[in-house]
Amino acid sequence: MAAAPVGATLSRALEPHRQSSPESSSDGPSSSSASSSRGADVEARPVSCNGGAEEDVLDLDTPWVPTAEAESRLEEAAMDAATAALHLRAWNDKDADEIRVNQQRQDDELMALEAIYGDDLDVLENKGGLCYFQIYIRYELNDGAEVCAKISSGNGNRKDGGCPNDDTEDHDTRQDEFFYKCNFDYLPPLILTCLLPKSYPSKDPPYFTVTAKWMDRHNVSQLCTMLDTMWAELPGQEVVYQWVEWIRNSSLSNLWFDGKIMLDEDTPTNKGDIRAISRSLPLESVIPLMLSYSSKKLHQAFLEEVHLCMICLNQSKGSNFIKLPCQHLFCVKCMETLCKMHVKEGTLFQLVCPDRKCNTSIPHNLLKRLLSVEDFERWDRLALEKALNSMADMVYCPKCEIGCLQDDDNNAQCAKCSFTFCGVCKELWHPGKQCPTPEQKSSARRRQAS
Repeated sequence: MAAAPVGATLSRALEPHRQSSPESSSDGPSSSSASSSRGADVEARPVSCNGGAEEDVLDLDTPWVPTAEAESRLEEAAMDAATAALHLRAWNDKDADEIRVNQQRQDDELMALEAIYGDDLDVLENKGGLCYFQIYIRYELNDGAEVCAKISSGNGNRKDGGCPNDDTEDHDTRQDEFFYKCNFDYLPPLILTCLLPKSYPSKDPPYFTVTAKWMDRHNVSQLCTMLDTMWAELPGQEVVYQWVEWIRNSSLSNLWFDGKIMLDEDTPTNKGDIRAISRSLPLESVIPLMLSYSSKKLHQAFLEEVHLCMICLNQSKGSNFIKLPCQHLFCVKCMETLCKMHVKEGTLFQLVCPDRKCNTSIPHNLLKRLLSVEDFERWDRLALEKALNSMADMVYCPKCEIGCLQDDDNNAQCAKCSFTFCGVCKELWHPGKQCPTPEQKSSARRRQAS
């Protein structure tokens, strides 16, 4: 497969993210960052969160969770642990005491992990009486992160490992590869799945898998190796917390190069660690999924944060706010009142951002959500009339008040009643004659009345 078709595929996949951002060309550090998740979804469109909008941000982690896959990879370890447990029952009382102490230490560790990580810890069904759980590890990107993904149709690797600093696509290095750069406010979570044997922590480490469905196999395998090293340095100690914090705070450095997170395609010959669950889709398919995740998480953060309305000066969560395309925020109640007032008074030209220094128009789709059906129909009618009145060749039939187009001779014909009239004086069309004066019109009416 040539590089150009791959690039075209990625471009088509990312098109919704580009279109969703009115300021996409300025959000990123370069033109190649145009499809940054910043300004996507939440910031790129008016956000009114009065109910259904939260459905878009539920279960965001689901596509990145490997529950079934991790379970299958740990199943063999669980069977071995269950077999070992049968043998342990035949051991002496001292060994049984050690097992009871381990169980208590595991319970205490799990309680502490639940207190620290809350909803990010998911205790799963016990396997053979063993403690089995997953921890969602989220990278904190305070200022966002620039990701550089190398897309190629071959297996060659860029020798310098770098990423172009100008255009999204760079065909100077290899004809079968190019680089795509974009910004992320949030990265998908890593999942640490642990199965605690009865001999943990006194003798053996936890059985575990590490899942990062947006990383390549090599990098996830490196994480597994580092966790092994940490256990070797802390034998006999509870180690899960240290594992999680190292992954959260230090593991991302393995992907950084020149201030960017580098994502390479998998090398087919690299089998990796069996405990490493990496991406299974091509990189050009994973990047749009990552962008979607980042933009929805940004929207979720907006919903949960407290904002100040500059109209009523009340503070409330983002679920009660409107974010206009100009990025100014106002509470839903104030925006509803403002829009209803201007529609009622017919001052459609004032349906703009309430900020004094801004005159961004309130979008049509947002007005439809803020106004009642009756008020929106009135707005629609007034907007149409305003548009028609701005047309130099538009006149209204004096009988039906239907809009009609007049020709260069001021001749117009009503599409409803077929009345042909002069577009200037609204009288019966009089080709070659001057329009009657007001006095002539009044005299004609008196004669008709008599």
